[in-house]
Amino acid sequence: MNQSKIKKTEKTDPSNNELANNVTFMSGLVAICGTAAILLSFWVAICTGGLLGKNIYTLLYVDGFEPATFTVEKVSFIKGNNASNRTYDKYWADGDINGSKEKFGLGNYISGVIQSQEDLEKQVSVGQKLPVLYNPEAPSHLEIRVQFPEKDLKQTLKRRQEKIFNTAYLPWLSAIGLCLFFGIIARKIKMAIGFSIGSMFFVVFAWIPTLLNLL
Repeated sequence: MNQSKIKKTEKTDPSNNELANNVTFMSGLVAICGTAAILLSFWVAICTGGLLGKNIYTLLYVDGFEPATFTVEKVSFIKGNNASNRTYDKYWADGDINGSKEKFGLGNYISGVIQSQEDLEKQVSVGQKLPVLYNPEAPSHLEIRVQFPEKDLKQTLKRRQEKIFNTAYLPWLSAIGLCLFFGIIARKIKMAIGFSIGSMFFVVFAWIPTLLNLL
């Protein structure tokens, strides 16, 4: 009788239940933080491929930019379809700088949301002369040779990089750090590492074009 009572007491020991609940709770936090890291990696990949890469290219050639005049010869608008194939609206101007044919994204010359060719032509027209910053030594395929005339282009680019880090990379890295932290506490290290590595896939993939262009 005494032995059966002892066994029954061991099975219902509150301390054991509490430990099991803590492990389960921590495991849940690992899963939550890991999932968050994977979701945030999509945002990081978009920022890397769409903004950070071009920002890095421009910084490499920033010292060669000089004031120039861009004469607009054509403005173009392409309607994207984000709902079905994840393409986005794009617009730009083709023009001339000292006899050289260039492409210019127009930068802050455009305000508001452009939804059509007509919207674009209301703000920029053929024959218009736009003050720009120009570096003919930058590779033409990177489409960075013509820049909006910022007062301090280098500092503007650095601030842009800092903003990308704070709004994309910092939350992503924080989620990975928390995932690994809770994984160690819950003794779910393999699980945490799996989530962390998985969240890096899209980010690494987004860096490939940038690295290839830098070579």
